[in-house]
Amino acid sequence: MFQRLAAMAAREEVRVVAPVPSFPLVTRFRGWPGPPVEDWQGLAVHRPRFLYLPGVWKSLDGRLYARGLRRWLGRFVADWQPDVLDAHFEWPDGVGVALLAKRLGLPYAITLRGKIYPCLEAPPQRRQCAEALGGAAAVISVNAPMAEIARRLGAPADRVHVIPNGVDVVRFRPADRSAARRELGLPEQGRLLVTVAHLGQRKGHRETIQALARLPADVRLVLVGGDPEGGRSRRELQGLARRLRLDGRVSMVGPQPYDVVPLYFNAADVSVLASWREGCPNVVLESLASGTPVVASDVGGVSAMIEDGGNGKIVPPRQVEPLAKAIQTVLDSPPSPQQVRNSPAVRSWENVATAVCEVLRRGSVRCR
Repeated sequence: MFQRLAAMAAREEVRVVAPVPSFPLVTRFRGWPGPPVEDWQGLAVHRPRFLYLPGVWKSLDGRLYARGLRRWLGRFVADWQPDVLDAHFEWPDGVGVALLAKRLGLPYAITLRGKIYPCLEAPPQRRQCAEALGGAAAVISVNAPMAEIARRLGAPADRVHVIPNGVDVVRFRPADRSAARRELGLPEQGRLLVTVAHLGQRKGHRETIQALARLPADVRLVLVGGDPEGGRSRRELQGLARRLRLDGRVSMVGPQPYDVVPLYFNAADVSVLASWREGCPNVVLESLASGTPVVASDVGGVSAMIEDGGNGKIVPPRQVEPLAKAIQTVLDSPPSPQQVRNSPAVRSWENVATAVCEVLRRGSVRCR
């Protein structure tokens, strides 16, 4: 999301608003709400608050979002009249922005990034998403399956567009594998798998570790990412590795600075993403841009990124044996880094910004 906004801001006048969910007792205890405006790598980001009820009445989130921002946004647009309100998630942002746009008489766009899936399972949220998508001047989906969902929910077909994510092609590019391993303090000998994803269950780390047990002893795995469950996922994965006698072959290095992540892709022979569900996973694009082939589950927009055998392999989700076989195949016959880098899915954020601007122009939103 940030990369697309930054690329848009380089060519258009953009104001970024990232509302902060606020529940008085919890946020005060944690030292929130924080500053009303923050600097995100050169982008000024406004941080208005809206009431959030953690764990209950989730169907109200979109309405509470709109109610919390109503006065703030009214004052904001009085000083700076936008051409469009651009919601970067379907829930609660898309629903909330749809309500706000109607009140202000402004067109709006919604980008689908994966939150549509849990909304489909809750009838009140599904109805609200359908109404918001139906009234949008443009619906941008990061993959084709979610675009089809938007159409089924009632979004006019001519307003639904598929624009996959881009990648920072300067930061992520091929580099010497041994040098990357030395810089990270990883052994230069042997073969290395890397997964860049939080340690939550739906990222498929259990399946990846079980697949590792079926691979030769010289193959190791590094997991890069934080634990969304406060350490529980990490402990469970460590326990699984111990039971499978993989203690010395699995490393969990925690979350890493963004500038360090390219080194892990450069250090790896193969990157793995065994997720159960995805939208348009940036880590696949980042790996490809780095020249590292990818073995990933056939979920979300992954099949549009990976050319089976050309830059990696696609496998069914939640199945260990096909995952192990695919990893072994790529390890045995790896494509060249440049071949992987040249994947059609690898395109810059500047190209993505151009495509988004064209979509907004078709939706009667002025864009140079």
